[in-house]
Amino acid sequence: MIERQVRYNLKTTSTAEQDFYTRHRWTFLIINEPREISRIRERVYQQLEPIVDFRTLGEDLIPNSGGLHYDIFSFSSIKGKIEYPEKIYDNPKKFKKDRDLNERDEMGLANYLQPILEGRK
Repeated sequence: MIERQVRYNLKTTSTAEQDFYTRHRWTFLIINEPREISRIRERVYQQLEPIVDFRTLGEDLIPNSGGLHYDIFSFSSIKGKIEYPEKIYDNPKKFKKDRDLNERDEMGLANYLQPILEGRK
């Protein structure tokens, strides 16, 4: 069974002063209904703004999930910590860091997503 959840990963890309605004690269995977995905994204942006270099990595309906969708996106931020994770998603067991989540090509994303979307990971 596929569960509603939020996964994220953080990669520190630079510590140089001139790269102040692109210091941390965040990647998020949200599995939920489309309306709720939009709300969660807004809460992510609010906590980690200012954000730059936003990229949508993938989004689609999850087959046989009862209407759930997934959304994977990434961006850079000067912030390297989420101060109030409970304000983004109020279920701490379903809001977790996933070190395997990162920007990839289409095939790499499909391989990462398959076990999650089948409810195996």
